[in-house]
Amino acid sequence: TSSLSDWIRNVAVVFSDNQFLREENASLKRQLTEATELEIDNLRLKNLLNIKDGTVTTITASRIVSDSNSPFFKSMLINSGTNDGVKKGHAVVNEEGVIGRTINVAPNSSRVLLLNDINSRIPVKFANSGVNVILSGDNSPFQKIEFMPEEEKANIGDLILTSGMGGVFPPDLPVGTVSEFTEFGAIRVKPSVNLNRLNYVSVIEYEIASFPTLNKEAEETPPQNEEDEE
Repeated sequence: TSSLSDWIRNVAVVFSDNQFLREENASLKRQLTEATELEIDNLRLKNLLNIKDGTVTTITASRIVSDSNSPFFKSMLINSGTNDGVKKGHAVVNEEGVIGRTINVAPNSSRVLLLNDINSRIPVKFANSGVNVILSGDNSPFQKIEFMPEEEKANIGDLILTSGMGGVFPPDLPVGTVSEFTEFGAIRVKPSVNLNRLNYVSVIEYEIASFPTLNKEAEETPPQNEEDEE
């Protein structure tokens, strides 16, 4: 009886150890998968952020903690904040394009206003014509174009990019494509990023290129030659 009890106890210990190892192995696999996905996303993002007329700094890569899940407010919470260098107004993107911008920042988390929120307004342009317009959200899966010049025409499939105006988003980042025209003439845009399937995002800071200005006094004063000095 004693040997049988010992055998059962040993089997239980081995089973427990195996269960622990299986769980640990699964956890390590998840961590490896997440790290690999993040590395791939960062590489794609670097190619996307090849900006020539300004400086783009990646502040941090963040994981999405939760979303608002509200029909009236489209936002998400990320696990990076002031301790990571995040500030209010930073752009949030991934390798596919623009996601939104930070609106509230705490030490270890930040609230991101998504493109499709009714309070979102972003300066954008048509990639093929360069026409500057505003992309606004209305809490639906699609965005709409505002301030389209009457003489300009849009077509289904037209690519919409950030214009770089406003100083939040770098220029030429994918935002979406024209997907439909409503019966009232509104231009609807399908976002480049699937906002319902986000895991990791990058918080970036865009600094517009500064150009040297001429010194007015130096411009008006002719240079002296050596004879004048003598």
